[in-house]
Amino acid sequence: MNVGIRPFAGAPSLLEMASGTNQISASVPLAIAVGGRSLDLNSALKLDSSASKVSGAALAQGLEVDWRAKALGEHPVWEFGLSVTNKTDKAVTFTKLDSASLQLQGDVWRVESFASAWGDEFRPKSGTTLHDSFFGVRSGRSSHGESPVVYFIRESDGFTVIVAPAWSGNWHVEVLAGGYVSAGISTWNLNLSLGPNETIDAPSVIIAAAASKDAAQTSLQLAIRDYWLPRTAATDAIPVEWNHWWPYEDVEVTAEVISENVRLAKDMAIDAIVVDAGWFGESKLDTNWTDLRGDWSSVNLARFPDGLAKLGESISASGFAPGIWVELEAVGANSNLRRTMPEAMARDDSGLRPDPSFRVATASLDPDDPGFIGYVCLGSPAGWSHAYTSVKSVVGEMKARWLKMDFNVDPGFGCTRKDHGHNAGDGLFRHYEGLYKLLDQIRLDFPELLIEACSSGGLRIDLGLAKHVHCFFLSDPDYTEHHLQVLSGAARLLPPLAILHWPWSWWRGDYPPSKLDWENLEVETFDVMMRSAMVHRLGISYPLPKLTERLRVRLAHHLQIYREHVAPMLSTSTLVALTESSLRGNRGERNPVWQLTSHLGSEAEKHLVMSVKLEADAKPSTFSPAQLLADKQYVVTDLETLASAFLLGREINAPALAQLAGNARSWIIEIRPREAAG
Repeated sequence: MNVGIRPFAGAPSLLEMASGTNQISASVPLAIAVGGRSLDLNSALKLDSSASKVSGAALAQGLEVDWRAKALGEHPVWEFGLSVTNKTDKAVTFTKLDSASLQLQGDVWRVESFASAWGDEFRPKSGTTLHDSFFGVRSGRSSHGESPVVYFIRESDGFTVIVAPAWSGNWHVEVLAGGYVSAGISTWNLNLSLGPNETIDAPSVIIAAAASKDAAQTSLQLAIRDYWLPRTAATDAIPVEWNHWWPYEDVEVTAEVISENVRLAKDMAIDAIVVDAGWFGESKLDTNWTDLRGDWSSVNLARFPDGLAKLGESISASGFAPGIWVELEAVGANSNLRRTMPEAMARDDSGLRPDPSFRVATASLDPDDPGFIGYVCLGSPAGWSHAYTSVKSVVGEMKARWLKMDFNVDPGFGCTRKDHGHNAGDGLFRHYEGLYKLLDQIRLDFPELLIEACSSGGLRIDLGLAKHVHCFFLSDPDYTEHHLQVLSGAARLLPPLAILHWPWSWWRGDYPPSKLDWENLEVETFDVMMRSAMVHRLGISYPLPKLTERLRVRLAHHLQIYREHVAPMLSTSTLVALTESSLRGNRGERNPVWQLTSHLGSEAEKHLVMSVKLEADAKPSTFSPAQLLADKQYVVTDLETLASAFLLGREINAPALAQLAGNARSWIIEIRPREAAG
């Protein structure tokens, strides 16, 4: 019989064990009723009158259970946590550890979520609480299958509750008819072992609640920006990167290619030169990067004959911050690492097939060894030491200021070895504990380093990893309508400070949606591509020597506007969509509009509104900027022409802004209070 905490009749339990007979009671409720009309912590969460943090402990069956709910600053956003200490003299095994369980109050709630796959990230889904619903992933990557954020919008008044498991592996959100919600680490093949006197911390769940969907989203962005993300002065400076990957991949990249691009980048507002995959492995021009991952101590001298140190020095001498790509967890099937360090390899010898809810996307497996799952187990001392030593050595040798951390592996339910310091059912849990610890240590070792998280593009975007990295790469594809769709999903979870994507890149590969005739590309179309990606962190992946002169000039122009007007806002901004999202396949809004807002209500208040028409003949959208005061006067300036006007807040709408921008196909307009602007 399972042990369960069930504070509501029929509600999902928070904690279950593999055996036991008694329920665990608690001195405070371990599930919280959410959905009251008031937005303050006390009434919305039904807590004590002065509480900003509550916790409760219960002792039953020899287990000490500690539940916590902590407000993230002054925002209506809370981190829910659950810890269990084994006070017995025997090991116990948990099959469920949910940090949050709640009951949505009111009648029917609309449920909004996102499915996610490679090149298909943030695909909208919807339902209601009239029926049971189950969300989660079993791929071992938080965003491969679905994205770890679910919105609940009460149909009667729009009150919104956001539930976001803060975990990079398998997670779940379980919704039972009637509005009972339980969320946390996935229970699929979960067997978390806890020895005598050991404590286990369940992955947190972040919950936001507000009177509307936009208000809840903004509150979540503010809380994550100000109280969750790791931040330094260097990362808040919003450096713009150039990355070699799409135009060169690992096929054409060489030290000379990097040098040619660096020379042209000197005339542009670019801050970092990031060398992506292709720099490591055997010293041959025809190596395959996927097969050799893990061999981070081997530099491909056929491509980079002077090594990493000289490469970093040459980039720095040109005035740029050097950057490097490393897939620190991964192991290629043909790597030396696999042969020389078998004790570090993650293995799954259970014989169970992957869950059919996702299509396995792991690169470089071995058909003759099905137990090899392509990564170093960071739950093992050998695996953790290898990964930490490797990334520290690479970053240190290059004197890198930017680390692009990739992960192209689906671990499933993880490593099942029993000689790694974990058990067969908790290998994935211990791996992610190890990854978080490793990233924290790297940030301590290199305090000026910006860490970008990437996972086959956007297949590991979650609030668990967000506490240990500075930003997330949204998706490998970046053609404009796709970019705007994934941006719409990412902004449901992250502030613009944590979002990084590129405008439509120059692809050397054969991915059809990203093909463009770059020789004959019109400047107007290029403007649409650039402006669509200028409301968050920005990077570019262009072969600068191959761009036509008119596009190089235009690129430099946009990057300078970004440096002067956008980058200074991002560390203090929130981002909202003023229209519905565009969708892949020529669907959705064809004139999407976005708004960045910074320092609302202060002398430094500033808004940027970005509008792009995906087709020249797209119907103009109808919108009004958010958070402007009707009777306040604002200075409204088109950043392209610098044409400006004084307008009252109630006068600022879609036609007025389009007219100021000369009815151009795309534009970015700045809005500032007149008295603050002088």
